[in-house]
Amino acid sequence: MQTEPLEALTLPAFLQNVSADQVVAVVFAVLFILWALYTLITTYHWLRYGHRSSIAIPALITHVVVSGYLALYAVSGFTG
Repeated sequence: MQTEPLEALTLPAFLQNVSADQVVAVVFAVLFILWALYTLITTYHWLRYGHRSSIAIPALITHVVVSGYLALYAVSGFTG
């Protein structure tokens, strides 16, 4: 049996000055950029190649409203 206490893991030197707030901010920025790209590409393709563009506008508005609400709800957990 091992009687010596285990040593705590340490971060690599290049991660010593990084805080959790910075990581969360970068992750949310990347997710927002991906969401915006997805929305723009989907909007273009749906309006350009869609056979029923009368359905496209309400569906795109619903996508933006619902996903925006979910994003705001997720971010609201970090404020307090």
